[in-house]
Amino acid sequence: MKFMELIDLCEKLEATRKRDLMTSMVADFLKRLSEEEVEPAVSMMLGRPFPKWDPRTLDVSWATISRVIRKLTEASWRDFSEAFRNTGDIGESTKIIFERYRMRRQLTLLEKPLTILEVRKILDAIADASGQGSRERKERLIESLLGKASPLEAKYLVKIMIGEMRMGLHEGLMEIAVSKAFNIPLERIQTASMLTGDIAEVAAIC
Repeated sequence: MKFMELIDLCEKLEATRKRDLMTSMVADFLKRLSEEEVEPAVSMMLGRPFPKWDPRTLDVSWATISRVIRKLTEASWRDFSEAFRNTGDIGESTKIIFERYRMRRQLTLLEKPLTILEVRKILDAIADASGQGSRERKERLIESLLGKASPLEAKYLVKIMIGEMRMGLHEGLMEIAVSKAFNIPLERIQTASMLTGDIAEVAAIC
């Protein structure tokens, strides 16, 4: 599935605080995912690049990410500071910077939109980069990822990388959504989530 479809859902979730609407939208979305897309999508919606059982981290700071964004957009640190003061949100600030300063690229027939699995693959590579020169490799991978992203996709990619979604979608609501999506009693989902410690893992095996 296209990553943009996940982002469209995130935008709708961010725009509402109605619990029933949120869980229904997420449930409908989960039904459309392939088996291998479920865990990455659920983890990302909860602001995690990887499932809870995975000990890996991206090990990248906001300073690193912002340096890549400034390289891609040629925006100044002052531009970033102003955008953040106006929004109070790092992801939204990134979107504004991309919209305002990013040079328009000519799309070609060979370019393909980001997919959920492609995003996870690049996040895997960022986390796995280690040893001498790993900082530079991580930056190149982040640049590759954000370089393929639209301003709206960049907003949520940054949120996922720093673990700050701010959509109001917590694990309890995700449990309800998983229950609705796969027609499994909520009590069973909650028990499985408690035993595994990760609703994303539970969703993947439903």
